[in-house]
Amino acid sequence: MDKEIAAYKNNLMSDIHLLAEQNENMPREEFIAQITSNLINAEEFLEFIPLQFESIGSRNSKIQIDGYYYDNLENCLALFICDFVESDEIEKLTNTDAVNLFKKEQNFIVNSMNGFILERGEPSTQGYDLAYDISNRFKNVDKYRMYIISNRLMSTRVRKFENSILCGKECEYTIWDIGRLHELEKSRSGREEVEIHLADFGVEGIPCLKAGQSSEYTAFLCNIPGKILAELYNEYGGRLLEGNVRSFLSTRGKINKQIRNTILNEPKKFFAYNNGIAATASDVKTKMTINGLILTDIRDLQIVNGGQTTASLANALVKDKDRANDLRDIYVPMKLSVVEPETAARLIPDIARYANSQNKVSEADFFSNSPFHIQMEQISRKLLAPAVNGNQYGTHWYYERARGQYRQETARMTPVQKKRFEKENPKKQVITKTDMAKFYNIYRMMPDVVSTGAQKNFIKFAGWAAEQWEKDKNQFNEQFYRSVVAMDILFHSIDGIVKRASWYDGGYKAQVNTYTLSWLFWLIHQQYPDKEMDLKKIWQKQEISRTTEKQLEELAKECYVFLTDPERGVQNVTEWAKKAECWEKMKKKSFALHSEFIDELIDTEVVKQERHEAKKEQKEINKVNAMIAVVQYGIQKWEKVLEWTRVNPILTPKETSILMNCVKALKKGKNPSDRQSVCLMEILDKARNESYPE
Repeated sequence: MDKEIAAYKNNLMSDIHLLAEQNENMPREEFIAQITSNLINAEEFLEFIPLQFESIGSRNSKIQIDGYYYDNLENCLALFICDFVESDEIEKLTNTDAVNLFKKEQNFIVNSMNGFILERGEPSTQGYDLAYDISNRFKNVDKYRMYIISNRLMSTRVRKFENSILCGKECEYTIWDIGRLHELEKSRSGREEVEIHLADFGVEGIPCLKAGQSSEYTAFLCNIPGKILAELYNEYGGRLLEGNVRSFLSTRGKINKQIRNTILNEPKKFFAYNNGIAATASDVKTKMTINGLILTDIRDLQIVNGGQTTASLANALVKDKDRANDLRDIYVPMKLSVVEPETAARLIPDIARYANSQNKVSEADFFSNSPFHIQMEQISRKLLAPAVNGNQYGTHWYYERARGQYRQETARMTPVQKKRFEKENPKKQVITKTDMAKFYNIYRMMPDVVSTGAQKNFIKFAGWAAEQWEKDKNQFNEQFYRSVVAMDILFHSIDGIVKRASWYDGGYKAQVNTYTLSWLFWLIHQQYPDKEMDLKKIWQKQEISRTTEKQLEELAKECYVFLTDPERGVQNVTEWAKKAECWEKMKKKSFALHSEFIDELIDTEVVKQERHEAKKEQKEINKVNAMIAVVQYGIQKWEKVLEWTRVNPILTPKETSILMNCVKALKKGKNPSDRQSVCLMEILDKARNESYPE
């Protein structure tokens, strides 16, 4: 095991140093960025805001944090500190080290609440803003959570850090050392599995009935006490919620008033009034008792529907314990699907989608398996970026449709295969779903939306993309993907510009980057409506011009001054950037673009013509793909579709005619035309949406 961890650490540190050099970061900064990104992908938390603050507090206490996030669903404020050591060996993280690191984070809370940082800190800095929010906006959080992320290995002598009370609130402690990060890397699901032993929660088990079984899953119907469900949530938090569901709930508030009313006023009717929860697990243990079958252990429990019910019960147990009578009279129906690990990645998102089909969670919120993302993935695997910087080969900009896809693809490769793959698909050229949402919403001139955070911004983008896909899916083609890549290059360029700028003194880089680019597009749109940024040229060169770089630097400085203006609408700059008012005020600022920059713009009519040609090309590609898909689906399956639609009349007369004629043609060994093939695949999608049993 130690050899495995050492190998993992060596590979990780090699990647960190490579990315640090490419992104012009310090290795420690890159380590924080990479590890927090991995933990977000693993659904440990939804957001991470970097904030490096180090100071001396009251009574000479040492203060240090490296970032934070606020979890709206759990009403929890989390702080992070990084423990990074440059060493080829596996260094030990001792108990004393961990205590001292946690103490530095705690001191930030204490010195924010007692006003020390506000009295002595520099206004319009991230540290000051967070301290202000802790003493005001976050003063009513339910709990604090302290994280240590470390490239050291926890000593076996490190004890479990029990929850404590900090400034009148519960405080939890979590360590992600190199060993735990390695286990996460090995996880098939890409997330840390939760092992639940119900005996630890004061019960022998949960009453259940076996409700069905197939080769892919086993179903149970359960009756779970409300108190147990609440305690599970309070113990494991958002890790119990399937990622998309958690994201959805986090954007829409915490507590449902009707659920809360039932908990407090009519608890015995909770079972009758509430639909209960739907959940998945990778494994369970059962036991037969005199009262029937019970579940005793559950591995990797994920709630795919009923997250709001669960969160409401947990909230009541903490805030209304006496009124809620300790949830003694509440029982919650639960449908539990135990899914085989081999099919979990495919099946769980589908279970989540269908479980939420009658709720407010739209298709856009479960967007990973949508045709849009599949098409982006296919384009990214075929499209080669031009060879630049003396290289004799092109590379791919790898679109990561599913969480951890890039890592999983390389996991089983030999070292030689992995090296070749990473050469063709460089790690710095990985684009995630949330990356695409960020870049394109910046391009759409929505910096306030982008500034709300990755998840909220993604949901906004997903809604738009789903709507546009219905209008004309051919608009999402190679040209579209090249424009996303160009936006990626622009974003990382402005990031480097801001970091190196003499006027930049740290903080709010993400907001400055976002606003600078959106403002640039706005200024072009307003001042030169017949011109556009030449994203095609950025794609071809795989970099921005020196003229664009100079223009961006001037705009970035203006944005920084604007966002940190003492007369801004909200004290916290990060929160100010989220306001539509902020963006509207920014748009009113006057700025004259350089003539040299204007000369590099391209005529809008040229771009429109290129888009038109790209749509035509994509339409032909879709026809060919449809023809291949029809043949691969097979004559026998098409016959079954025809039989099913006769019994279930969901098709129009025209669609029925096309399906009948194509089945006849296939029987004679003839392939349908390209147009017929497109219609056939649309018919199949229609049938699937109407519960066709494949």
